[in-house]
Amino acid sequence: MKVITFFNHAGGVGKSSSARDIGFTLGQLGHRVLLIDADPQANLTDWLGVRMVGEGPDTREIDLDDTLYPAVLGDDDAELRLPSPVTVHGVDLIPGHLDVATIEPLLPGQLMGVMRLKEALRPLSDRYDFVLIDPPPSLGQLSALAVIAAQHVVVPVPASGKGLKGLQTVVQMLGRFRKANPELSLAMILVTQYNDTTNHSRESLAQLRAQFGHLAPISAPLTYRPALYPDSQLHGEPLPAFAHKSPAATEIGAVTAQLLDVLGVSQRA
Repeated sequence: MKVITFFNHAGGVGKSSSARDIGFTLGQLGHRVLLIDADPQANLTDWLGVRMVGEGPDTREIDLDDTLYPAVLGDDDAELRLPSPVTVHGVDLIPGHLDVATIEPLLPGQLMGVMRLKEALRPLSDRYDFVLIDPPPSLGQLSALAVIAAQHVVVPVPASGKGLKGLQTVVQMLGRFRKANPELSLAMILVTQYNDTTNHSRESLAQLRAQFGHLAPISAPLTYRPALYPDSQLHGEPLPAFAHKSPAATEIGAVTAQLLDVLGVSQRA
């Protein structure tokens, strides 16, 4: 089981949409995938179209017990474990919720607090091929929890000067997280919001490769598409499902194949 956290402390970099679309693509390739929405904003959950849980007369709104909360701050007398996931678009999902934010101030007071999600994932090693975690865009406890639970980190970075500037902080934080999780690797720097019609995007991508290419593979860029991505989010569908014949879907497929190659995993379909 490969556990991958999509991490960047900056917001609006394409983190949640990338976790959604790559997770979906892995599922389409025949891999068993679990997505964990660790962000109180719950964009990953919403953008997969999950607004309720349960079926038929048992349908209800998502609450805290449906999230990662029981695995992190559940009853100390019980085994800490993730709840049953929601299955959507061929993958499993532990949904997010605004109240996941309550984990943040409580976690430091728990024994081995930031290690708890990592421990809760161990029993799932025979059930899933991939676990993809989407933490909030911050450097707080929830992000630490998500990154320390992972073996690999994918860092989405916009092809812009601002994206390059923020990447240095991300790299520094990963160095600190490795003290708690020595096996942690930077698997890929995922280039997002690329616009090949502008010099700024092209120059930013060139600088990204020159300055950070020695740290991790730089992905093929995901193009800035201001209509397609918001439309897929509005419809609650992964972009490759929403527009499966589009160039955007082809790009996501190529990036997923590149990630599998980096991880040494063969494609199944």
